Amino acid sequence: MGVIIRQGFKATAVTYFGVALGALNLLFFFPKFLSAEEIGLREIIISVAMSLSIFTQLGLHSAMGRFFPYFKDEERQHNGFLLFCLVAAGGGFLLFGGLFYLLRYQVMALFDANAAMVNDFLWLVLPVTALMMLQNIFEIWARLHFRIVVNALIREVFLRVSLTLLILFYAFSYITFDQFMLLFGCTYLLAVVILIFYLRHLGVLYLQPKFVQIDPKLRPQLLRFSLWMMIGGAGVVINERIDGIMLAWLAGLSMTGIYAISFFIGTIIDMPRRAVGQIASTLVAQQWKDGDFKAMGKLYKQASLNQLILGGLFFILVWGNIDALFNLIPNGDVFRAGKWVVFFIGMARLVDMANGINSEIILNSPYYRFNLGSILFLGFISFGTNYVMIPLYGLVGAAAGSTLSILLFNVLKGGFIYAKVGMQPFEKRTAQVVLLLLLCYGAGYFLPAPQSDFWSSVSNIALRSTVMGILVVAGVYRFRLSDELHELLSRQLARFGKVK
Repeated sequence: MGVIIRQGFKATAVTYFGVALGALNLLFFFPKFLSAEEIGLREIIISVAMSLSIFTQLGLHSAMGRFFPYFKDEERQHNGFLLFCLVAAGGGFLLFGGLFYLLRYQVMALFDANAAMVNDFLWLVLPVTALMMLQNIFEIWARLHFRIVVNALIREVFLRVSLTLLILFYAFSYITFDQFMLLFGCTYLLAVVILIFYLRHLGVLYLQPKFVQIDPKLRPQLLRFSLWMMIGGAGVVINERIDGIMLAWLAGLSMTGIYAISFFIGTIIDMPRRAVGQIASTLVAQQWKDGDFKAMGKLYKQASLNQLILGGLFFILVWGNIDALFNLIPNGDVFRAGKWVVFFIGMARLVDMANGINSEIILNSPYYRFNLGSILFLGFISFGTNYVMIPLYGLVGAAAGSTLSILLFNVLKGGFIYAKVGMQPFEKRTAQVVLLLLLCYGAGYFLPAPQSDFWSSVSNIALRSTVMGILVVAGVYRFRLSDELHELLSRQLARFGKVK
C-alpha cells in the first residue's frame, strides 16, 4: 500500500505539472509561433491518430486491467499476457490501419476543399497511431505492476517539453515546418523506446512465446468485454475530437486551430471532476455489489452538487475573465474569434459535471453495455449537429453542437438510471447554487473592463477573480449549500483561528 500511495502522490504532482506545461504550449507558444492553420494541422493529425489507435487496441486499454488477475503468475511470466496483448494489438493495427490505408483517398477527398494541407501530412497518421497504441499498452503494463510515475513523466512532461523545444526550433528557423511535424511524430517513438527500456529495467518485459497460455473458458469473456470496451473507448475519443476534425473538413484548418485554443480554455472547467470520478467509481462499484442504493443515491446527489459548485466557480472565473485572457494570448485578436467556443464548451462541461456520476453508476452496474451504447448515440448526435451547424455558424456552431450533444447524452443517462433504480442527482440546493453563481458572476460583470495592455489585463483578472471567488465561497459557507464543503471550510477557518 505504501508503494501505491507514494506512486499516486508523485504521479498526481507530475500530472498537474504537465497540465501547466500543456497550458503554456497551447496558450503561449502555439499562438505566438504557429499560425492558426499550422495549429489546426497538428490537431487533426493527433485527433485522427488517437481515434484510430483506440480501434487498433481492440479494447485492450480496459481489458488488460480487468483480466490481468486471471493471467497473473510471475514464474510463468504472467502466462505471456503482455506478448498476447501486443500480438492482438498488432492484428488490430493491421486490420484498422489497413482499412484506413485503403480508404486514404476518400479521406483526402474530404479535406481537399478546405484543408488540403492535411493531405500533405496524412502519411504521418499511421506511424503515430502505432506508436500511441504501443505507448498505451506499455503504460498499462507498468501500471499493472504498480509503476505509474515514469508513465506520467513521459506522457505529461517529456512529450510536452519536446513539443515546446520543437516549436522554438521552428520559431528560430532551425527546422522547417515539415521537419517539425516529422520530429513531432518521432517524440512518440522516443516515448515508446523509453518505456521499453524502463520495463526491461523493472524486469517485467515478458516476451517469450512459450509462456503464452489462455484458459479456453476465459476467451469468450475476454472477447466480449474487449469488443464492448473498444466501442465505448472509440466513442469517447471520437466525441472529444469529432468537432475539430469536422471543422477542418467543413470550414478549414485555421478554424480548427482557433477552436483548439478555445477548446482547451473551456476544458479547464472540468478539472475538479477527474479526481471526484476516480474516487466515486470505487465507491459505486462496492455499493452495486452490496445493493446499497440508499448510499449510492446520496453519493449521486453529493457528487452532483459539489461538482456543480466547483465547476460553476471555474466557469464564472474563466468566462468572467475571457476578454482579459485573450489579451494575454499572443496574437489574441486572431484567436478571439473562438471566444464563444469557450462559453459553449465550458457550459457543456458544466452540464456534464452537474449531472454527477451517472457514467460511473452505469459503468459499474450490470447495465454497463447501455453506457457504451449511449456513447455511440452521442457520436451520431455529435456528427449530425456538427454537420448541420458548422456550415451555418462556423466555430460557434461546432461548440454549440457539442453542448447540445452533451445535454442530450446526460438526459439519456439520467433517465436510464431513474428508470432502473429510481435515483436522480438534483435537489433543492441545486437551484440555489445556480442562483448564487449567477449573482456572483453579475457582481464581477459590473467591474471595470480591462484595457488591452498586459498589466491591465493581469490586474483585472486578479481583481475580478478575487471578488467572484470570495463571493462564491462565502455564499456556499453562509447558506450551507454543500455539507462537505461547509465542513472543509469550517476546519480551515478553525485552523486559521488557532494559528492567528
